[in-house]
Amino acid sequence: MAITEEKEQARLLDTDNKPAVGRKASGMVRLLSLSGIAMALVLPIGIYPRLLQSQELEQGHSQLENQLPAVTVAPPKASPASRQLTLPGTVEALQETPVYARADGYIKSRFADIGDRVTTGQVLADIETPEVDESAKEARALVLTQMATKAQIQANLDKAKADYDTAVADLAQARANVIERKSNQKFSESSDRRWRTLAEQGAVSSHDADDKENNLKMSIAATQAAEDRVRSLQSQVIAARARVHAELANLNMGDANIDAAQARQNRTKTQQAFNKVTAPFTGVITERNIDAGTLITGGSENSKTSLYRIARIDTVKVFVEVPQYASSSIRVGQTVQVALKEFPGRVFSGKILRTSVALDAAARTLKTEIHIPNPDLTLTPGMYADVSFALPRNTRTFIIPANALVTRGDGPQVVLAVNNTIEYRPVQLGDDFGKEIEVVAGLKGNDQVVVNPSDALKDGGRVAIDKPIEK
Repeated sequence: MAITEEKEQARLLDTDNKPAVGRKASGMVRLLSLSGIAMALVLPIGIYPRLLQSQELEQGHSQLENQLPAVTVAPPKASPASRQLTLPGTVEALQETPVYARADGYIKSRFADIGDRVTTGQVLADIETPEVDESAKEARALVLTQMATKAQIQANLDKAKADYDTAVADLAQARANVIERKSNQKFSESSDRRWRTLAEQGAVSSHDADDKENNLKMSIAATQAAEDRVRSLQSQVIAARARVHAELANLNMGDANIDAAQARQNRTKTQQAFNKVTAPFTGVITERNIDAGTLITGGSENSKTSLYRIARIDTVKVFVEVPQYASSSIRVGQTVQVALKEFPGRVFSGKILRTSVALDAAARTLKTEIHIPNPDLTLTPGMYADVSFALPRNTRTFIIPANALVTRGDGPQVVLAVNNTIEYRPVQLGDDFGKEIEVVAGLKGNDQVVVNPSDALKDGGRVAIDKPIEK
């Protein structure tokens, strides 16, 4: 450093020995150079304290931030256009009924067992019914007897009709004979008067007049006899007509007896038809309570037990109770998804067939019937199922983490970070999805929700925000 200063002084002395004009110019240069050096030395000396102060402020601010409670925030997620409502239900057969015997007797043979698929009208068992068989024989014999009786009545009726026709013909002939006799009687009366007059005049003998009188008497007697026969035949016609009417009545009674006998026969035939137990519809045998030789009695609920139980499961149904808040979104024909634990990853599609329309007054639920095609009989009655409905949303809602919810005495709230300031905001909740929960009112899409807020956070307090969680 001393050597440098000596060199500088020597340079300056050397400069003083130069001509005046040169010295004057070089003096100005030296002055400017010295001024620049001085400014260069002074400028850092003035800026440095300010730079140091700024760094201290930044360090203080950083220390202040490090002292504020740190929170993690996440924006609320917009809910999908539809929401899933999952309700429990039990799989039931589309049709299911017990099969009872309709005749008394013994099981002669059976043709179906549990698990068998049967079709409508298929014979499931034969029943031996000796009493019914005997009644059927008696009914057939009675029909034959009544038919024979009717045939005899028909013959009697035919004879009565023939007798009636004969009596009517005889009566007609007798009436014609009466007319003829009366005509002869008139002629005899005229002859008798004429001959009697001639005899009184002496023109003829009294013997001849007496013959004419005898002829008149005979003619009168013949007329009387003809009239008596007419009256007799009239009685015969009336009697024949009565016999015809009687036989007609007998014939009608015979027809009625035959109808009654045939009805009895048909009844026994029907009872005999009950000897064969048939399937009422296509389905699967789920229960069998008989074997060959089992004594059974006809009937239904009054019987001790049913013969079989049959279920139709090519289509199954599930009943669910839809809560009141979702009942207005249920529509007949709507498609639903059905899941069962026994078939993980597989979803069955079904449709709403009908609803009870009215809500249950006690539970405030809507009974809903769902039909599910089951051609391979995978689903069986009694299975537990989860039925999912896609319900449209009428308002915009948001989804937040469940651990962002704070429960206070005045209701559920969420903690928001607004410009690094804590704000507690009341919210209205919707569905609970476990790790997430639906907020139907109280949030906006650009809100910053504090996740898992600490109890130490106060409304209006300052916080430091960690990296926000992306949607």
